[in-house]
Amino acid sequence: MTAETHRNDEAVAPARLDWRLMLPAFVIISLYAAGIGAVLPVLPFYLREMGASPLVFGLVLATEALSQFAASPLLGQLSDRFGRKRVLLASQALAVVSLLLLALAQTIPTVLVARFLFGLTAGNFSAVAAYAADNSSTATRRQAIGIVSAGGGFGAIVGAGLSSLLSDLSLAAPIFMALSLSAIGIAVTALGLKGGKALAQVAADREKISLRAVTSAPVIRVLVVVMLCHFFAYGMYTSQLPVFLGDTFVWNGRAFGPRELSYLIAADGVINILVQLFLLRWLGRYFSERRLILLIFAIIGIGFVSAGLATAIPHLAFAVLCISTADALAKPTYMAALSVHVPSERQGVVMGTGQALGAMTDVVSPVLAGVILGSGFYGLWIGVVVAIAMTGAYLAATRLHEQGPREAVARTPYG
Repeated sequence: MTAETHRNDEAVAPARLDWRLMLPAFVIISLYAAGIGAVLPVLPFYLREMGASPLVFGLVLATEALSQFAASPLLGQLSDRFGRKRVLLASQALAVVSLLLLALAQTIPTVLVARFLFGLTAGNFSAVAAYAADNSSTATRRQAIGIVSAGGGFGAIVGAGLSSLLSDLSLAAPIFMALSLSAIGIAVTALGLKGGKALAQVAADREKISLRAVTSAPVIRVLVVVMLCHFFAYGMYTSQLPVFLGDTFVWNGRAFGPRELSYLIAADGVINILVQLFLLRWLGRYFSERRLILLIFAIIGIGFVSAGLATAIPHLAFAVLCISTADALAKPTYMAALSVHVPSERQGVVMGTGQALGAMTDVVSPVLAGVILGSGFYGLWIGVVVAIAMTGAYLAATRLHEQGPREAVARTPYG
């Protein structure tokens, strides 16, 4: 695919986002995330009733993360080949099957299989994000992917609320609710999502552009490493923050516990929605790709340091505001940055690869953070988190060129 062809594709992309196209994407991801948010709070107790130990629960989560890592780029690539809608419908159907299996599970191995199957549906986000990229211009790409990400934040809040209400009935009730939400998602996809391009239109170009060719571009390699730095630092922070605060922080005269953690999770969800729906669009008008990435690292670095030094609720609130704002800006920014540097025929696999990076760090980062905090090295934990984030900032500052998205398209390396 030539740079000229890529520019021609942009010429027919909408200059402004069409909400008739974006609203179904927002709803689909909201329903998917609500299902996840409904199941996760009850899953540890669901397993405990079967006699599972904390180690078994950890193995279940690790199995799901590994299947997410394997499936995300594959589903993205399949969506490039067969269309976003077809792949998304198949993935949603698998989610229904996995949740039904989980709701009816009587043994731990059945739960393990169910969560492995559900992890394979993680490509839902990459397929919907690729759909958003298909239906946006480079100038509106961040906003489009931000809308999809905001759907995830909104759904997580709704799902957690449903879980807290339904878990009083039974531990299986939130799982059946998640199943119902997934079924509704299938209906929304079938009726509301615009179909993708006909295969005949893209087959010739797709054959010329391998995944190796896409990832061999220097700018893509730099972006991947920068993303890894962000995801790894954030994963080390979030995975062990409850342990750190439980050991070191006093909340209104009492130890930090589950109730206080729920406050932080709710605040994070609200911040994510507001940032991705409103702030991201405003920043996109004034910040280039490189400058926005540097701003993200600056904000999250301040937040990490503030969290490590927090001794009072206002200090902790400031840290959460910084970290949640930066992370809410990060995912759509990184995904959009990858998106504008690759041809339209490879959006799915690139979105999937980006999501797989996050899943990979979710497997490794909690272990490293747990080893450090398990030895009582609280300062070292924050120091390592900040050092990894600053490494990403340094690479972005020195290896990414100062250019706007349209200029990036003009310099696309394919042809």
